[in-house]
Amino acid sequence: MPLRRAKALTVVVVATLIAAGLPLHAQQVIVQRGNQTQVVEPQRDNRPFLMRLFGWGEQQPAQPPPGARVIKVPPPGQQQRKAARPPAAVVKPQNPKNDDARVVLVIGDRLAADLGRGLDVAYADRPDVRIETKTVDEAGLAATGDMDWKAFLEKRLTDKPRPTAVVAMIGRADGRPIELPDRTVDFPTPDWETIYKARLNELTRVARERAVPLLWVGLVPVASQQATNDVTYIDGVIRDEAAEKGATYIDVWEPFSQNGAFVASGPDLDGQVRQLRLKDGVGFTRSGARKLAFYVQQSLGTALNVADHTANLMQQVSGDGPVLVLNDPAASGEDKLIAASDLVPPKPGTALHRLVIEGLPLEPVAGRFDAAALK
Repeated sequence: MPLRRAKALTVVVVATLIAAGLPLHAQQVIVQRGNQTQVVEPQRDNRPFLMRLFGWGEQQPAQPPPGARVIKVPPPGQQQRKAARPPAAVVKPQNPKNDDARVVLVIGDRLAADLGRGLDVAYADRPDVRIETKTVDEAGLAATGDMDWKAFLEKRLTDKPRPTAVVAMIGRADGRPIELPDRTVDFPTPDWETIYKARLNELTRVARERAVPLLWVGLVPVASQQATNDVTYIDGVIRDEAAEKGATYIDVWEPFSQNGAFVASGPDLDGQVRQLRLKDGVGFTRSGARKLAFYVQQSLGTALNVADHTANLMQQVSGDGPVLVLNDPAASGEDKLIAASDLVPPKPGTALHRLVIEGLPLEPVAGRFDAAALK
């Protein structure tokens, strides 16, 4: 037992239960004064068995010295059982993030909040990546009262540090009419879809003008069949609009459904069947949020694996006017600019020579509309 240092003599008394067969009040008192230990043996109980059994002629327990403090310790058997218990789980602290860590901004409703928590776990060991989450449980694009996502995104993308990528998961609560100043547009109607697509495009435009990739995460079924029908329609609108505008759409419906319908349990990242959705039939459990984040990670790799110097340059862009990313993966692999010596002049007499060198218009093609129009 470790000794505690105090001002003067510190008295710590530990009383242990004696071997089985002696009364509970027969205790061995150990008195420790500094480095010295004194053992006070209990008085032996010489009463007959029946007197001890019924408590007749009970003796007074041995008293410790004046001023001593008695601490009762469990019997040796109980001590062994207690020691056999596994130690409490130690929570591993999250690695601190670098001051210049690249920011991934997650926006949306309640499902986006779960996605943000899953991404936090996914990138916990990446000090160069920080997840920033801005969500409102019932906020979407059909109503702007709770949150105007366009206004928020415009302001956030002008602040520092500028996000490297934006991940949006919006639409779970958008199965409702759209309120306009002069009218109400019912859900779902062609007019509703037109307005909703326009609001999707506004967010895409804000991100594109500031050269920040915007990833649209698809929706997932919920326990309510009617709500799932609404979510299915909204998810189709988001998917079609993303494909038409060339945006990145991440389909997560199949991993969290069975034959297209809601399912509460399923395989996690390790292949073990676990509870993926909460009992309310909407939110994600810890395992479900981590699985959801896994699919988003696959598309975030391109945005996060750009060269460091390019990321630093992007942080310095003011945001005024469109910005062209020079390290676009679709560009060629040339590592130098084209010089005048690399150009091959067109051959004389060719249409390209006439247009580029002589500066003359091309000859009209017989039978084509412009051939008759020039006469």
